[in-house]
Amino acid sequence: MDVATRLQSFSTAQRIALAAPPVLIISMCGVFQYLRGALGFPLGYLIAFIVYWTGWCGVLPALLLGRDRIFDLLAPRASFRSLDLRTRTLLLWPIVFALAFAFVPRIGTAGAAVLFVSAILGLVIGVTEEVLWRGVYVSLFGENAWLASIYPSLGFGLWHLCPLSVLPSRYPGGFVSFTAYSILLGLSYAYYARRARSIFWCTVSHCVHDALGLGGFVYMRGFP
Repeated sequence: MDVATRLQSFSTAQRIALAAPPVLIISMCGVFQYLRGALGFPLGYLIAFIVYWTGWCGVLPALLLGRDRIFDLLAPRASFRSLDLRTRTLLLWPIVFALAFAFVPRIGTAGAAVLFVSAILGLVIGVTEEVLWRGVYVSLFGENAWLASIYPSLGFGLWHLCPLSVLPSRYPGGFVSFTAYSILLGLSYAYYARRARSIFWCTVSHCVHDALGLGGFVYMRGFP
C-alpha cells in the first residue's frame, strides 16, 4: 500500500494529527523568534509558550478528541502501586533526573517566588503537553506503536528546538542533548499511556519533572 492510499484510509482527525508535529515545529519556531524580537525577553518567550499551550495543546486536542475524551484520558485507571516495575521506572526516572541535575544544584538560590512560579509552570506544561503529545496520539492510533508512541515522541523532542532557538540550553551538549533527552522522556511516557489508555500518571510525572526543573528562574531572574 503506497503512502497516498494509506493516508486515505485515515480519518480526518488522524490526518490532522499526523500533519501537526511538523507544522507545529515550523510555525512555533517563527512565533518564538518574532515575539522575542517584538516584546523582548522574557515576555516574548512567555507569550510564545502561551500560544503553544492554548492553541496547539488546548484547542487542537479539543477539536480532535472532544472535551469528554480529554477528561477521560486524565482519569486514573489504576493506582501507581499496581503498575508493573518497568512502567513505574519509566515514570519515575525523569523525576529523579530533574531532582539530581536541576533542583538540588539550584534550590539554594531559588527563593519562594521562583519555587511558586516553577510549580505553576510544571502544572501547566505537564497537563497541556501530555494532552497533546500522548493523549491525542494514543487515542487516535492506539494499536499502532509507531504512530501512537514513536512518531509523537520524536515530534515532542524536536518541538523543543523552538524555545531553544531563543534560549539555548545551559546543559552539556546544548540543543542536541536536550532534544535527545526530550525524545527519551516522550517515549517513556508514551509507553505508559499506550498500555493504560490513560495519561494520568505520565501527566503527574511530567508536572513534577518540570516543576523540579525550576523554570521560574527564567521569568523571575531572567536566566535559565
